[in-house]
Amino acid sequence: MMEFLTVFAAAFAAENLLFARAFDAYGLRNLKEDPKKILQFGALTTLILVIACPFAYGVNRLLYGTAIYNYVNGLAHLLILAALYAGAYLLMKQYLPKIFEQIGKYLPFAAFNCATLGSLLLTAKDVEIDNLSKAFAYHCGAGAGFTLALLLLWSLRQRMNGANVPKSFRGFPLEMITVGLIALALVGLTGTQLPA
Repeated sequence: MMEFLTVFAAAFAAENLLFARAFDAYGLRNLKEDPKKILQFGALTTLILVIACPFAYGVNRLLYGTAIYNYVNGLAHLLILAALYAGAYLLMKQYLPKIFEQIGKYLPFAAFNCATLGSLLLTAKDVEIDNLSKAFAYHCGAGAGFTLALLLLWSLRQRMNGANVPKSFRGFPLEMITVGLIALALVGLTGTQLPA
C-alpha cells in the first residue's frame, strides 16, 4: 500500500503532467469553462488512463526488449486509446444517452490529448514501474494531478481577470508565466538537474 501511495504522490505532484511535463494545450484552452466542466474533463481523462492502464502495461511487457519496441510502442498506445474511445463512444451513446449529452463533447479531447498518451508512454519508459499496481497508481495520480492543475489555473485566471495587469501580459502570457513559475517550483521540489 505504501508503494502505491508513493507512486501516486509522485505522479500527482512531482511529475505533474501539466506543470512538470508540459502536456496538454487543450486543457489550458478549456479553462474558460466553469469548474464543473473542468472536473468532468479531468475525471474523464483519469478514467481513460485507468481503463487503458492494464492494456498498455500488457503491451509494454509483450513488446519490451524486442527489436521493434521503439518503433511500435507509441503506435500501440495510440491504438489502445482509439479502441477505448470507440468503445466508450458506442456504449455511452447506446446505453447512457444522458451522460453522453453531458460529457460526449469532451470524450475525444480526453482520449486523444497529450496527457493521456504521454502518461501511457511515460510508464512504458520508466523502469521503476515494474508491476501493474505501480502503473495503476501512476495513472490515477497523473489524472488527479492533471485535474487539480487545471482547477488551479482556472482559479488563477479568475483572480487575474480582476487584477490590474499590464495590457501586454493579460490573458495567455500571464498564464504561461504562472505555469513556468509553478514548474520551476516543482523542479526545485524534485531536485531535477539541468543539463550542463
